[in-house]
Amino acid sequence: MSYSHDEELARYEQIALMIAGEIGRGVYAEGQRVSGRSILAGQYGVSPETVRKALALLQARQVVEVVPGSGVIILSRQAARNFTRDFEEHNSLETLERRLDALVKQRNKLNAEIDKLVREIVHFKTGMLKSMQNAEEVLVAPGSPLIGKSVQEAQLRTVTGVTVTAVRRRGRWYASPGTELQLGAGDLLLVVGRQEAVDRLRRLAEGKPEPANG
Repeated sequence: MSYSHDEELARYEQIALMIAGEIGRGVYAEGQRVSGRSILAGQYGVSPETVRKALALLQARQVVEVVPGSGVIILSRQAARNFTRDFEEHNSLETLERRLDALVKQRNKLNAEIDKLVREIVHFKTGMLKSMQNAEEVLVAPGSPLIGKSVQEAQLRTVTGVTVTAVRRRGRWYASPGTELQLGAGDLLLVVGRQEAVDRLRRLAEGKPEPANG
């Protein structure tokens, strides 16, 4: 018989199903005595030990009776059909359980990745909120020399001594702005640093000259 899960079964289980299928289809009649293990092994292309295990399965379900030195007697066509049906149902259940187990593992892995990402987001937002609580806002005015430059290109930390933690543009915050974000008029810089450094950045952002010393 053909069986959709052959690749998942032991070889002796496949042979038991093949024999039971042939009995169920009437290839072997009830009460018929068939060849011994060695001949069956040659017929199905397996070892005598494999046939022995297959016949043991069938004998346990009263499909056949193994008579030592005499051969195998076919007992019941209905028992053979029941064996095939039960085996297929059992194997189908095992297949479903394996699929379920694999899906549960995938779900658990995905949940772990989601939990990790949530923790990272919370950590990032917490750090950002702490920075905002201690930060001041500096507006980039039209005509500012900062326009068209990124925070890194303008070297604001070196020139003024402040750290730009975020840039707000048209209602959207850009945290830790990189080189791809060029400053424009109307941008609001969120900065942390000493007051004199913040004042220095504010004058730069407004395009005002530094006050004369003395």
